[in-house]
Amino acid sequence: MTNSPFSQELAAYALDILEEQAEFENELAASVELQAELAAFQAAVGDLAYGVPEVPLPAGLKSKLFDRINLVSAKPADLLELMDWSISELQQVAKDLANWEPFPMPSGSKMVIWQVDTARSQVAFFLRVPGAGKLPEHWHATGESILVLEGDYMDENGTVYGVGDRSLAPANTSHQPTTSMGCLVLVVTSTNDKILALTA
Repeated sequence: MTNSPFSQELAAYALDILEEQAEFENELAASVELQAELAAFQAAVGDLAYGVPEVPLPAGLKSKLFDRINLVSAKPADLLELMDWSISELQQVAKDLANWEPFPMPSGSKMVIWQVDTARSQVAFFLRVPGAGKLPEHWHATGESILVLEGDYMDENGTVYGVGDRSLAPANTSHQPTTSMGCLVLVVTSTNDKILALTA
């Protein structure tokens, strides 16, 4: 493009990769010719993107991306409808969600709120328990629905729920469920529930 002794510096500066940028800017400020050459380099850099051949997107990529977005953001009329999603869809939602926070017990447990329905005082959240242990004893204002996505979950009667099973706790009841191997569960319950005890 140019036979200037500053060709390499001009090219690097136009690409914003020149290490001695401050020193070179002093040279630029003092030379109208260098400024004109730089403008030519910058125009060439701007045209680089148009010289690359278009690569078609893999088939179905766009729809897969939007499916993932819709999974995380879908808002049903009633949060209990989320329980009807497939296990794999719910596992993917749990994987995609950020902002997991520590859960009181067992040690190492985490939860993440997925959706909240303030009109119904309802919340849907994922709870991950890394190993065996008891969850906090708690009371249900309007009932609780739990869907097991991984591991196992045991209610206060000793009934064990595996992947795909649902556990229901009626309103105005309290319990302290357990897990023998850890679990990932989707919980839909009232925002008015209360934790009664944080002891095993």
